[in-house]
Amino acid sequence: MTENPSLSDWARTLASNWEARAALPSRDLFVASHPGWNDSEAWERHASTELELFLAGLDLEWLKTVDALELGCGSGRIARGIRAAARSYTGFDIAAGMVAAAERRCAGVDGMRFFVGDGLSVPAAARDRSYGLVLAVAVFIHCPRAVIAANVEQAFAVLAPGGQLRLSVLAYPDDPEGLVVSQEQIERATAAVADDMQRVIDNLTPEERRLAFDTYYMGDRFRYAELAPFLAEQTGGTVELYRGDPGAIYAAVKKPS
Repeated sequence: MTENPSLSDWARTLASNWEARAALPSRDLFVASHPGWNDSEAWERHASTELELFLAGLDLEWLKTVDALELGCGSGRIARGIRAAARSYTGFDIAAGMVAAAERRCAGVDGMRFFVGDGLSVPAAARDRSYGLVLAVAVFIHCPRAVIAANVEQAFAVLAPGGQLRLSVLAYPDDPEGLVVSQEQIERATAAVADDMQRVIDNLTPEERRLAFDTYYMGDRFRYAELAPFLAEQTGGTVELYRGDPGAIYAAVKKPS
């Protein structure tokens, strides 16, 4: 990485790191770092819970009538869930190895397709339609701000009128603005997550530890007050935020009808 990395520098770095993670038998660990990441029932349960959060408040009857796009599909963790909810599913990822894993996981399911992206834009082959819903689930938590801006702009461009882009970013835990939970709830949840993550960390192999801690893994953070203006600048859309976790902010960016 150069001292002042360009967008293309970042894309190459992110692609190299995620290809290395995709090559491991434990690739799913990096897609969803929780205890039970290698247990199919726990994997599906966590994936379903996260997808429910990202779809909260949407008209599910409307969703059945529109095409959905997933930016950063990884190994297909929530792909089948999105497909079940929408008219069709398109997913792409910066790592070809992750895309191959997603295709294997979703083999035989109609109305699904996957592409390899460049980390900065929607692949040309996926621009053959407008999407009612674009999701970036646990993707931008791994990206620097400039890469997030480029992807948000490009993703919003393929939204149909009235569509939504839904995403999450890392927040500063010491910034309480926007939190909808009590301090007691935060302390309980933080303690539980810390214990869970320590168990995961304790069982990492040397290579997994290197790819988790010695490469760029967790992305830039946002303060609550700056996220809506940031997203509005990239899109011109209407931004709504939700923050039930001190470490993350969820956003829905709506395109005018």
